[in-house]
Amino acid sequence: NAHLPAYKGSLLRGAYGHALRRTVCIMPPRQLCEQCMLRTQCAYPRLFETFVENEPPPFMRGLNTAPRPYVFEPFEMQQSFRAGDRFQFDLLIFGQSIERFPYLIYAVSQMAENGLGRNRYPFVLEKAWWEAQARAEKEWLLLYDGTAQQIVDSPVPGQLAATSSLDSEAEQVFQLAFLTPTRLKFNNQLTTNFTFRMLVFKMIRRVLELAHFHVPGANIDWEFHDLLVQADRVEIRENRLEWIDWQRHSNRQKTSMKMGGFVGDLILKGKLAPFEHVLRMCEVLHIGKGTVFGNGKFDLLVDRIGEKGGISPAGR
Repeated sequence: NAHLPAYKGSLLRGAYGHALRRTVCIMPPRQLCEQCMLRTQCAYPRLFETFVENEPPPFMRGLNTAPRPYVFEPFEMQQSFRAGDRFQFDLLIFGQSIERFPYLIYAVSQMAENGLGRNRYPFVLEKAWWEAQARAEKEWLLLYDGTAQQIVDSPVPGQLAATSSLDSEAEQVFQLAFLTPTRLKFNNQLTTNFTFRMLVFKMIRRVLELAHFHVPGANIDWEFHDLLVQADRVEIRENRLEWIDWQRHSNRQKTSMKMGGFVGDLILKGKLAPFEHVLRMCEVLHIGKGTVFGNGKFDLLVDRIGEKGGISPAGR
């Protein structure tokens, strides 16, 4: 039997990092990654603790670490588990890190044996699936069979279309539904009070920085001022965001850390077409601080018939 926290992303990320390092690192335990002569070739910093090796992109000067190419998405808030219960979560992998998926599968199987939480509750990696895109539909295919301890398929990275399905001249009423705690800092302050332009700026940075570090050969354009000017014309009609606090235990700092973020809805009105692509990408990538824990997950819901019909998930 096990008792796990409601927000399990931090728990999974920490256990995964320890297991991955033990799996791939050939150096002594006290060797710091930032001082290791093998760090540019090692799977651990590439997958878990990415460093800025060369000239950083705009907005990242002075920083020595880059956005991580993964996100944990636990499925439920359940805390009490009986022996034999199933516990499911998603692990999203971006860019060239997808090529190293066997390391990730093995690391998850090792973190299962080592156990989760301070009490080290063990589990067994029974199966892993990957999400395949077949035309407009998606299906889940078996990737790893835990009984045989074998990888049984090779995943194909998903792609997001760069075109909008919306009329570029029409206005829409749309909703951003923030599903997990979202931490956005403006002027070095966490807040729920921001404009659509400020939000879009954070999203564009998230997409471009991930592409810069994890998608070799990506055609990246850092000149996006015109898009921000268009964002000024999108009105936040209702701000239904509320702040919630939660705690996570840091093994590195040996202490509990108070975290917080907002959940809830933003109702907006304006021309959505110029922003649909970056919004759809950030539905997958998440937004804000702590994305690796699963923070900053949102859904974009669109009312295609205007204000009369209201917004519902059917409009996605």
